[in-house]
Amino acid sequence: MIRTVAQALDDAAAGPGAAVPAHSLRVVVPRYGENVVGGAESLARELSARLAAGGRSVEVWTTCATDSSTWVNQEPPGRGRDGAVSVLRFPVGMRRRPRLFRELSRGFFRLPRPLRPESAWIILQGPWTPALVRALRRGPPGPTLFVGYLYHPTLAGLPVTPGLRLVLPTAHDERPLRLRAVGRAVAAAHGIWYATVEERELLESVHPVARSIPSVVGNMGIEPPADPDPERFRRHAGISGDYLFHGGRTATGKGIDELLAAMAALRRRVPECVLVLAGEAGDGIGQVPGVVGAGRLDRKTWWDALSGAAAVVVPSFLESLSILTLEAWAAARPVLANAASPVLAAQVERSGAGIAYRGAQGFVEAAARLLEDPAQATALGGRGRAFVERDYRWDAVLGRFDELLTAARRHAG
Repeated sequence: MIRTVAQALDDAAAGPGAAVPAHSLRVVVPRYGENVVGGAESLARELSARLAAGGRSVEVWTTCATDSSTWVNQEPPGRGRDGAVSVLRFPVGMRRRPRLFRELSRGFFRLPRPLRPESAWIILQGPWTPALVRALRRGPPGPTLFVGYLYHPTLAGLPVTPGLRLVLPTAHDERPLRLRAVGRAVAAAHGIWYATVEERELLESVHPVARSIPSVVGNMGIEPPADPDPERFRRHAGISGDYLFHGGRTATGKGIDELLAAMAALRRRVPECVLVLAGEAGDGIGQVPGVVGAGRLDRKTWWDALSGAAAVVVPSFLESLSILTLEAWAAARPVLANAASPVLAAQVERSGAGIAYRGAQGFVEAAARLLEDPAQATALGGRGRAFVERDYRWDAVLGRFDELLTAARRHAG
């Protein structure tokens, strides 16, 4: 049963002297829930569930918003549960208007850095949740893991939270990463949990203070189902023959428009080629030749779709870690990754399980090669599965979290 936000805030603000259960963890993430689309949010939910299953008392502090474009309050405030995980939701204090925010951001980043009103931009970026930040400041000093560097709950909340402060930054090379407020938040952390070596190198180059903070690399585990059925997905989607697959969001930097343009060029070479779009990318796609909008898929259908793809396409050029890439490899399918993303390019190079393409022509050449040579696609996919089984097991991920906690406690003194 969900309690009122006033009651929940009373509990959260019990004060620094409140008892904290042994092996407790508070996870702070801007959005949370089964129906929330987003890699960082999915990771936060999976990590919370896995840590709770391992015996920790896990409480997620989040907002009432599920849409990151507007931050409209859609869930009721107060306490609830997500399986073994306790969830405490706080209302967002101000709705964001996406078009206006984009225009204001253009002006903000054109200003010389000393003249930028960072605090105002961070509030507009949102989700502006002053009640959550107040509760963090006044709450008990247990370990707190902040997921995502970019948003108000982390930038305003991390520096004022008592107790052990950990951050899982999900950083990629974008202008907000260079804000002074990000540097202050990083400096206030006692431990950093990176997705990849490339993410660590990026954050340490932009904010050198990160070099002195304990860290571990590897925060995602992949556990595929035992019996995916590609033919079941083909029946579901009403397609036959080979298809490429992509699933994810349509936010700036995810490369959907570029992918659709490249797909049109590919069909001039391979006319029968089909691209299946799932998730937010597949909603409302309309009538595009050779493109099937599958919409949002349940987990069984998602893995069916992955396992039957000739290749999985990851067109994003802003990534700290591509969960889609890892899931494709866990399903033993090769990946076509945008080489404009250093993380994707490095993942492909380390695994030997895909092709990193550049531009529309590079996509056409790489996709045609795998469509025309299924044996090569199968060999690449097999390497991908071995890579995931070696480096992305959940038991190893949870072991890294324990390592980070130990190192962070020493760092905090």
